[in-house]
Amino acid sequence: MKSQIIDVQKLKQFDDAKRYQETIFTDDHNRISMICMKPGQEIVTHTHHGSHIWTVIEGQGELLSGKEAHKISVGQIVVVPAFEDHGIRNASSENLVIASITAKGD
Repeated sequence: MKSQIIDVQKLKQFDDAKRYQETIFTDDHNRISMICMKPGQEIVTHTHHGSHIWTVIEGQGELLSGKEAHKISVGQIVVVPAFEDHGIRNASSENLVIASITAKGD
């Protein structure tokens, strides 16, 4: 496999009805998805068998972790350990774009 450069700005899309999610890279071990959320959209809390990593590319939102919400914004990386409840909500008035990295099959 050759190195790749993925231009998120060319791939991002938004949907008024629900968050937009697209797998932008996958191999035998990992998957990277791009998630685009309009204000008010969210990823409900869930868990994974492996770590989950989110990188905020555009906008700001809230990491939902247990019963707490933590502000997240451009340039921040969120690392969630395996089996920890987590989600993200776009509680801002701007669009939110996140790169989501998980183990394949999780």
